[in-house]
Amino acid sequence: MESLNMFKYSRAAFLIALRNTPNNKWDEQPEGFPNTIRWNAGHVYITAEDYLCKADHNYEIVHPEWYDLFIDGSSPADWNGEEPPVEELLQAIDKQGERILDYFNGKLQNTADETVDIRYLKLDTVDAALQFVTWHEGIHLGIIKSMQKLF
Repeated sequence: MESLNMFKYSRAAFLIALRNTPNNKWDEQPEGFPNTIRWNAGHVYITAEDYLCKADHNYEIVHPEWYDLFIDGSSPADWNGEEPPVEELLQAIDKQGERILDYFNGKLQNTADETVDIRYLKLDTVDAALQFVTWHEGIHLGIIKSMQKLF
């Protein structure tokens, strides 16, 4: 249960930072940063969908069409106008948080349907996958806040 509470806290902080970003700054790429705030927001969203679906194959990915836009190695430089509008992305991130809290309540102890190995880390339970997703979100929150200081 504590992992769900930490995720809830992280998601709230993430949404606050995103909502404090002026609309005209979402697609600026400050010098020294490989991506934009829109990319970081979408990346957090799609990474959570990906890792949590691997942990529980019954967890349904919403917006699978965003996968190629935001997965590791993607870049806003490669977009051709198919990226989601800011408000749609914010709504999706907000609803995703609610879905995760509802869906995984009581399931954290479950063995992952698919174990993911990341260097020295083995995500072999639902709880481990959620902890990784929460940590990952915090990393990108820090990146976004750093970018905002440059505006």
